[in-house]
Amino acid sequence: MMPAKYTLTHFELLNEATQERLHNLGLYEGKDVALIQRYPFHGPVIIESDRQQIGLRYRVFCQLTGGMES
Repeated sequence: MMPAKYTLTHFELLNEATQERLHNLGLYEGKDVALIQRYPFHGPVIIESDRQQIGLRYRVFCQLTGGMES
């Protein structure tokens, strides 16, 4: 099964420290990432960008992709 692809947007919804941390990891608005794994019960989300896997909080991932928190 191929990983789902997302484009990161809405960085303005994040606090400044989180924005800076993600930028330091090579993530920026318009960057394409692959969703590798979602853990149950709104647990962390593992994404891959430039052959680097990064764990994000579910809420941060939803904000970055414009997804709904359900």
